Parts: sequence; structure tokens; C-alpha cells
Amino acid sequence: MAEPKRSDLRDRTEALFEAWGHYAYRHAWPLVVGILVLTALLASRVPTLETDNSTDSFLHPNDPIRVAYEDFREQFGRDERITIAVEAEDLFAPIFLEKLRDLHADLAREVPYVEDLTSMINARNTRGEGDTLIVEELMEEWPETAEARAALKARVLSNPLYRNTLISRDASVTTVSIELVAFAGADAAADELSGFEDQVGGNGRTDAPRFLRDTEISEAVHAVRRVVDRHDAPDFRLQLAGSPVMSERLNTRMQADMVRFTLLSVAMIAAFLFLLFRRLVAVVLPLTVVVLAMLGTLGVMAFVGAKLSVATQILPSFLLAVGVCDAVHILAIFYQRMAAGCTREDAIAFSFGHSGLAIVMTSLTTAGGLGSFAVGELKPVADLGIFAPFGVLFALVYTIVLLPALLALLPMRPVVRSEDGSDRVTRVLRRIGAFAAAYPWSVVAVTLAILVVSLMGASFLRFSHDPMDWFPEGDRFRNATLYMNDKLDGVNVVEVLARTGRENGVQDPELLDRLEAVQREAAGIHRGEWRIAKTVAVSDVVKEVHQALNENRSEYYRIPQQRELVAQELLLFENSGSDDLEDFVDPLFSVARITMRVPWMDAMVYPELLDDLERRVGAVLGDGVEIQLTGLVPMLSRTFRAMLGSMLRSYVLALLVIVPLMVLLIGDPKRGLLSMVPNLTPVIMMLGYMGWSGTKVDGLTMMVGAIVIGLAVDDTIHFMHNFRRYYVQTRDARVAIDRTLVTTGRALLLTSLVLGAGFLVFGGAYMSNVRTFGLLAAAAIGVAFLANVLLASSLMVLATRREAR
Repeated sequence: MAEPKRSDLRDRTEALFEAWGHYAYRHAWPLVVGILVLTALLASRVPTLETDNSTDSFLHPNDPIRVAYEDFREQFGRDERITIAVEAEDLFAPIFLEKLRDLHADLAREVPYVEDLTSMINARNTRGEGDTLIVEELMEEWPETAEARAALKARVLSNPLYRNTLISRDASVTTVSIELVAFAGADAAADELSGFEDQVGGNGRTDAPRFLRDTEISEAVHAVRRVVDRHDAPDFRLQLAGSPVMSERLNTRMQADMVRFTLLSVAMIAAFLFLLFRRLVAVVLPLTVVVLAMLGTLGVMAFVGAKLSVATQILPSFLLAVGVCDAVHILAIFYQRMAAGCTREDAIAFSFGHSGLAIVMTSLTTAGGLGSFAVGELKPVADLGIFAPFGVLFALVYTIVLLPALLALLPMRPVVRSEDGSDRVTRVLRRIGAFAAAYPWSVVAVTLAILVVSLMGASFLRFSHDPMDWFPEGDRFRNATLYMNDKLDGVNVVEVLARTGRENGVQDPELLDRLEAVQREAAGIHRGEWRIAKTVAVSDVVKEVHQALNENRSEYYRIPQQRELVAQELLLFENSGSDDLEDFVDPLFSVARITMRVPWMDAMVYPELLDDLERRVGAVLGDGVEIQLTGLVPMLSRTFRAMLGSMLRSYVLALLVIVPLMVLLIGDPKRGLLSMVPNLTPVIMMLGYMGWSGTKVDGLTMMVGAIVIGLAVDDTIHFMHNFRRYYVQTRDARVAIDRTLVTTGRALLLTSLVLGAGFLVFGGAYMSNVRTFGLLAAAAIGVAFLANVLLASSLMVLATRREAR
């Protein structure tokens, strides 16, 4: 008796949708005006939508690692640098030095938001004259003579602080390093220095300072690039790299790709719609609905302050492809009824009564699959999990409200179409369905064998988070980064904070000795490509000052063992006019910073290596000193760990949301669970392919599975919804499959083609991970369609065989 109750509920729901069709036809103008006003309000904010692909943007603002990183930046400024590598035959030739001076001057004059600009022109040179400590620029006096240039070369090559920072180990490359301000605003510097005067509200301001925005960082990078392009020459070769440059490069390419993807998606969708319906109005209507829904979604993102990222850049094209599928199912039935002689109002009402419930359920399952990302530990993925479901539901509302109103208002001529399924596409689909119904066990057995092989391949999945690998091999930024990685023994940094817990604790000679021991320990770390190429700490400054105050003699390049002497020498250094000490200690001299330069590597190797480094540093510093690792490398490491957790969680949540919805729609637990097999088949095959082919799973490609589950189930819902309708009427699974493919088969094929094409446009992306994502998703959508036509048909024949007997 349960089945009739479920049927009554479903019938009443479909009757409500049919009644809505009549209402929308009779009140078309108010509905259209209301939707257009709402869209205009939301779309007005789209131009303010920003992009952000910085390293810290991958983590949530409240993530402990990101919070610690931002605290570090508030205290010590940005650890990211815009780095220019300058290569020439002779770095100390007069013409080279003159060109370097011109480059330095142009950068200082033209680049905004600069906190510090360092090159051989103005690098810190510490020396003593008698009892006087002199801290000056390296080229305080320009080397006019050969003897002066020889002396300059000797100073540069003999200073250990310059090696692998200011100059490469083989003296073939020098660098220009640009540190941007941490905070925006004209008084940013005052904000940062206020802590030296008063730890709490030292400058009397009540407004919290604002970190430099991504757009402002991009502005600075663009200015640097203009200067670099102007000065680059065969005898003065320049390479530009650094984390800010990477973020700017990602943003620029992403924005260009997003516009191209959107236009390509519109063009391909329009082509498929015209091929199916052979009329212009059937192209304009769905595109109008989904474009307005897409603009509304982007407007909501702008209203709440969300930013586009490497994950959410797929949103416009994705929403276009997904949103149009609802309209296709409505239009397919609408034109069938019009061809059968129904009035326009009755055709609209019938199409919504026939497919309204199905498109609501498909939208809910798609939103549920995408919503599984909302709890992800990666912020771009979580943003996609919030706004993609919102966009899907937005598209659903626009389809239900705007589409019938436009169908009522726009002029059109009925086109005579065959309803008996005699067109070529439908005949092919019917043959596939007949084959699956005739040989169900064979289809299931072949599918099972494929799944076993795929599961074996999935065990070889390799995870990765390497933004450098996303750029094509000829990319200018990638080449520059790898060049510096080789010449300077690394371009990434690990920041180690040693917290003593007491004021002036850093001035303790014993602690300084231990900091120096940490540097020696780090220099001995070599595990494959992993090594600490360079360390810089306050202990280096102390040794430098102590040597200068002892007649610049090399044997005094060491840490003095009297606490009072350390404090006195550091005070002399501060009073010399240099503010460099702020880069190494906090205002109370309770926290010491050690900067460690490491090679650029895939972030998947960082967690284990950083754990080992933290143990080593902790063992050397001993009890009483709290260790904290921060900086770009720990951020990348945390991103990789978050990626793994997000992937597992999103797949599980997608299933927990979608399976009950499928069972509820179909009304039978056994058939509902069986219907999930065609949905999981493309995901398992995709993971198997990635494992066997060595395709890396990164923050973007990991989302393909959950997205495909949410989309593949749409076809299953339409198939099962109609199968159930015809099976209840005929009690013959083969007949029900045949009628299902006649009435909705073409729509299923078209929606799969539209979705596949929507993802396929990403195959032309500049970034390799976006290309991989698009190709994998498109292939999985194709497999999902075949699985629904072949495998779902076979499973329904087997599931109803006992009832048939």
C-alpha cells in the first residue's frame, strides 16, 4: 500500500507544477520584470569582483597556520619578495654597475607600495673606524677606479650574508629584492613601527590596519615588470620571480581564460541547442535564463566580498552548462506538445508537470554534490562549495520562473516534429537500450571488470600541490623561478620563530650561540632535493657588528659572550640609522626570527620535511624556547594537508546527500541504491585512469569526482523518473526503457553533450591543472551518459525480473 501513497504524492506535486505553468503563462510580464530588476541589482556589483590566488588565500582566515602567518607579517612584514635576478659576464664591470644603478633608481621611483628595495647599490655594509660603528650602503661612494671596483668585489665575495642572497655562489648573478609594505595606506610604516613605542595602541588609532590587497600587489608587480622589460638586454639579462609575481601571473591568466571560457561555452551551447531544436528562439531562451542566473550568482559573490580563485574561476562556464540542462528538458517536452497540436499555455503547463519535479530533484542533487565542498579546508574549494550550489539553485529558480514567462511572450511558429522516436538519434538510443535489456548480465559483467581494473589503478593515485607545475614549460615566470632555484639554491623560505618568553631574552649570548647552532644544523640538512641553502638570523647581525667594532678583523666574526656587550653593540647598531634589526627580532627582544631558504618543491614533500626540521630545531634550542614554523613553505604544506582532508570529506558528504535524495525520488530503496551504481562508475573509472596514467591529484582535479557524482545523477534522475512512470503503466521493463529513451533520450544526450562541452572548453586553459580538470570532467560526463543508458537499463531489467515473473 506504500507505493500508491508515494504515487499520490508525486502526482500531486506534478499537478502543482502543471498549475504553475498555467499561472506563469497568465502572469508573464510581472514575472519577467521582477526577475530583470533582481538581476540588475545583483549584476551591478559584478565589476567589483576581485581575484586572489596568493598563497595564504588557499586557507581559511581562521586557519591556525594562516593566523600565525598573518601575525608574523604584522610583526616582521612580508616574507614574500619580488626578486629580480640580474646576469652578466662581469658583475663588477663599470657598465654593468651603471646599468644596475639605473635599474635600482627606476624601481625606486616607479614601483608603488615598496617597503624595502635592496641590491648591490644599497646593501648594508657594516664596518668600524676605531670605536665608531658605521652602517652604510655598499656603494656609499661610487667605485670610479679599477682599485675601488676590486675592493668592492672583495667585500661582496667575502661577506657571508651576501652569498646566495645578494649574489650567487658562482658570482654570475646578482639580485634586486623588493619587499612590499604589509599594510595599505600612507601611514602603513607608522603602523608597523608603532609597536616599538607602545605594544597596545601605540599610535592611538582604533582602526585595524588592512593588509595590502591582491589588486595592489598586482599593481606593484606590473610596475616592476614594465621596468624590467625596459632594462632587459643581451648583456644585462633580467629574470623576474617571487610569490607576488606568481599570484599576479595566476590572476592575469585566470581572468583572460575565464572570459574566453564563458564565450566558448555560450557558443558551444548555442550550437547544440540549435542542432536539437532547429529554431533560434530555442537558443535564445535557455541562454537568456542561464546568463542572467550566472550574473546574479557572481553579483552575490561580489556583495558578500568573496573573490575569484583558481577553483571558482570555473564557476561561470560551469553554471552556463549546468543551468541550460534544466531548460533543455522543459523545451524538449514543450515542443513535443506543440507539435502534437496543444495550445502554447497547455504545452507550457504539460512540460512543467512532466519534468518540473525531475529538474528540481536534479538541481538538489547537483547542489548537494557541490555543497560537499563547503566544509573543505581549502578556502577556494569551500567557496566553490558555497556559490556553485547557490548558482545551481539560482538557475533552477530562473528556469521555473523566467522560462515559462518568456515562452508565453516571445513569438514562435510551431514546428512539426515526429513523436514516434523515428529520428536517427532516437533510433540509436533505442537500439542501445534494447541491447542492454536483452543482455543485462553481459553489460554488468563487463562493467564490473572495468571497475576492478579502475580500482587497482586508483591505488596508485599521486597527490600534488605544486603551483609551478601548473604553468607551461615555456612560461616566463616558471623559467625565471627554476633559474633562481638553481642559481641561488632555492627561492622559497621557511620562517622559524624562537620565542624566549622574556624581555631581552634574545640578547642572551647562550641563546645566540644556540641560534648559530641551529644555522649550522640547518646547513647540514640534505635529503634528496631538500636542503637549507641559506639561513639569516639576528646572530649574523651580532657577529657582523662585533667584527666591525674590533677593527674589522675576521677572527672577531663571532658572538661575544658578555650579555652587556651584546646589548651595547646592538644599541650601537640601532643608533647607526639602520632599521634592519626590526627584520630579526621583535621590539622587546623576546622573539628571534631565523629565515631559511629552501628549494621550490612539490608541497606534498613538505609536511614530513618540516616535521623533521621542527624536531631538529627544537632539540638544538632546548627547553624554555618555543618554536614556531611559518612562512610560505609551511603555508604550502598546510594547503597540501588540507587538500587531502577536503577530498575525502567532499566525496563522503556528496554520497550522504545524494543517495537519500535518489531513494526518495525513486520511491524504492533497492532501485534507489542500484541507481547509484551508474553514478559511481564514471568516478571510479576516472580515478583509475588518473592512477594508471600518473595524473596528479591537486586542489582542482580532486573536485572532479564529487562534481561528476552530482552531475551524473541528473541524467539518472530523469531516466529513472520516466522509467518509473512507464513501468507503472506497463509493468514491462523493456517497454519502459524504450519509452523513456523515446521521450527523454535526446534531452539526456544533449545535456550530456552540453555539460561535456562546458568542461571541454577548459582544455584550452593556460594552466595545466585547469586543462586536466576540464578533460577529466568532460570524459567522465560522457561515461556517465553511457552508464545511464546501458548500465542503468540493465540494472532495471534485473531489478524488475522477479516482478515480471
